[in-house]
Amino acid sequence: MKENFIKASNALTRLNTSVSTNARSAADITIKIYTRFEEIRYVSETIPDFILHPDQSMSNLKSSGEIRVAQLLASILCERIAEQSIRLAEDLDFGEEGLDIREEIREIREQITRLNEVIQVQKKLADGAPVSTENIKNLQKKYDVRIKQLEQELLRKEGRALTVTALDATKKPKLFGKGKFEQTLDDLILEYGKNLRASSGGYISLANLYTALKNQVPDVKFSTKDLEKSCKRLKKQALIEGVSKRAGVKIIEFVPVALGSDARKVFDLAVNKGYVTLEDVILGTKWDQQRVVRVLESLVEQKIARKVSSLDTGDQYYFPGLYGDNDW
Repeated sequence: MKENFIKASNALTRLNTSVSTNARSAADITIKIYTRFEEIRYVSETIPDFILHPDQSMSNLKSSGEIRVAQLLASILCERIAEQSIRLAEDLDFGEEGLDIREEIREIREQITRLNEVIQVQKKLADGAPVSTENIKNLQKKYDVRIKQLEQELLRKEGRALTVTALDATKKPKLFGKGKFEQTLDDLILEYGKNLRASSGGYISLANLYTALKNQVPDVKFSTKDLEKSCKRLKKQALIEGVSKRAGVKIIEFVPVALGSDARKVFDLAVNKGYVTLEDVILGTKWDQQRVVRVLESLVEQKIARKVSSLDTGDQYYFPGLYGDNDW
């Protein structure tokens, strides 16, 4: 966000120069709007940037969704101010005929006024003060597409997964907006599932998926039932492989997992505690050791299981999709 403020400030500086050279009658106006912009910029720099640092204290505030939207709106308004200022400066430098300088500057001033409103709301939210976000919501409707684009750009730059900025997607709707809420949840699930093949072979328990998404987007309100319905929708659309129940645990498969009958039996043995040992499988299946080792090695090769060895416990084969990496 700070980069956008700097770009807008530089663009307004160039506009000041162009106006002073080519339209002295409007010089006083541009000086005033530049001064106002710099005041807003100064205030904005006192507000922590929670877009790129979501794990700080703000992550637990109910208003974190509104703050993120306000930040993105501030960036978008800075973009607009920079674009309009550069365009007007170029028109002045090239002697564009019929140019209504005062009208053009008035539009830039309106953008700066909106920016001030957004920054003031953002500051109050960051301070935990009560504030109406009605103006933020109205602006969001206008820039909704650009908000989503900008957030995805920022998150890709940071190497993080997609989050949600829409104010009406931070909680489950009672009646209206249901479609947008469901689409938001579907997108979150698919985005998270992209990385699962490398970590767990492409599957995860419903409970583990719920915990992972809650940690990723604490401001979005949903239940395990919402999550399960979303997974079933994705299954119908052939976007994920399926939803199944094994040994009482609901499993989400994002990609086809090539498990033969032997591997399925071992998987089922691991469901209750998240891992198995060589002895567990031998006792549970009555197979010989060679057969058990072969199946376990196959699961490790597919990244569905991971082998952990220690002097105290010997070899254990744990399944990260069942209870997550943090438990091991």
